[in-house]
Amino acid sequence: MGIVLKQSFKNTLVIIVGFAIGAVNTLWFYPHFLQEEYYGLVTFLLSSSNLLMPLTAFGVQYTIIKFYASYTDKTEQDKFLLSMLIVPLFIAIPFGFIGNLFYEKISEWLSIKNEVVKEYTFIIYLIAVATAYFEIFYAWSKVQLQSVFGNLLKEIFPRSMVFILLIGFSMGLFSKSEFIYLLTFGYLFKETCIEVWLAN
Repeated sequence: MGIVLKQSFKNTLVIIVGFAIGAVNTLWFYPHFLQEEYYGLVTFLLSSSNLLMPLTAFGVQYTIIKFYASYTDKTEQDKFLLSMLIVPLFIAIPFGFIGNLFYEKISEWLSIKNEVVKEYTFIIYLIAVATAYFEIFYAWSKVQLQSVFGNLLKEIFPRSMVFILLIGFSMGLFSKSEFIYLLTFGYLFKETCIEVWLAN
């Protein structure tokens, strides 16, 4: 069995397990452990960051997959990766500056239907940037034919993290606000994990 076929099989299993954990979270844990407004808040924050992520990543992950084969020398590949890591900063930094400048207006506009959103608006930006860089490193792992660990982080880690956090919340280990902040930290940690793994 070739490396691509082996990784495809493993990635399929990872996706199935991730889907199962996500189903348990969505159908059972979220409705039973979080109030509707906080369940809506988590969904809104993650959905909004997923909408912002492609703008932040600026298509760099697809550029890596398309043009990696053009670089055969290790030094050239490293320079290519470095340039791909710098490009999103030209979007992320201005977004962060504008978001900070108009934070009150943006947070008021986003919290029209759910006032709880106002306190956590900045999290959308943090998760979007973390997810954008995760996707870039994940694309790099794919072209290195080492996609399984990245897929574990993408499909299973966030769902397992939510699963554990919801159990912790139901046991009174932390508040709803702490749940949101720990969830955000988890997304930042996920990006760091793949970065460290690829560095080794």
